[in-house]
Amino acid sequence: MLAGFGDSIMKGVMLRSALKEGRPEYELSKQSIIDRCGEQLGVPVSNFARFGCTAPMGEKLVERYESRLNAGETVLIGYGGNDSDYDWDAIADHPTDTHLPRTRMEDFVAAYHRIIDKIRKAGATPVMLSMPPMNADRYFRFFTRNLSDWHKKNILSWLGGSTAPITSGHELYNLALYKIAADEQVRILDITSGFLTGRNYDAYLCEDGIHPNEAGQACISKLIVSQLRPTAA
Repeated sequence: MLAGFGDSIMKGVMLRSALKEGRPEYELSKQSIIDRCGEQLGVPVSNFARFGCTAPMGEKLVERYESRLNAGETVLIGYGGNDSDYDWDAIADHPTDTHLPRTRMEDFVAAYHRIIDKIRKAGATPVMLSMPPMNADRYFRFFTRNLSDWHKKNILSWLGGSTAPITSGHELYNLALYKIAADEQVRILDITSGFLTGRNYDAYLCEDGIHPNEAGQACISKLIVSQLRPTAA
């Protein structure tokens, strides 16, 4: 059996309409990552992932669905993308203020430790996922698509003149996952390298630069299964 707690990536959310005015339109993949993994491994699955979910929010979901976890079940955990993100509208309006990620690093780490503990207490086996890479330039164009040039300049000023710090922040949270895994002696599946070893990992991302497209979803599930198969079958 296989279960998953994570954000929109694990949920199978993709961007439908890209850089147009108004609210973005999203759609679900034909098969979520968990569904693909279950099909390839030949095991039943439960997907508790939620759009926009952070690690502290994930902790509450684990508490809610703890009774539905089974002894010996493999439970995939995938958070970090939303945690490492920022309130870009607030930065656009007040670029000289101090702005912190949506989940501070210490809170992110603490929440992850508690999630792992709760899954273990339910008799299941937690398995962490690293984060797929992002395209910071594409993401910047996406979240500033409805902002004025002045607001865009404010954000770039806060970033130090380039979008590189967006990538750096994302990578810091990804590195934290490996430290958490080491501290907890929990297995972590490397999703990141599978994207970066390709010549053009951007081809696996939607136009927002953060959500994997259908090819990206398939790539992630393949990476999970290839690393999980010896213990999950």
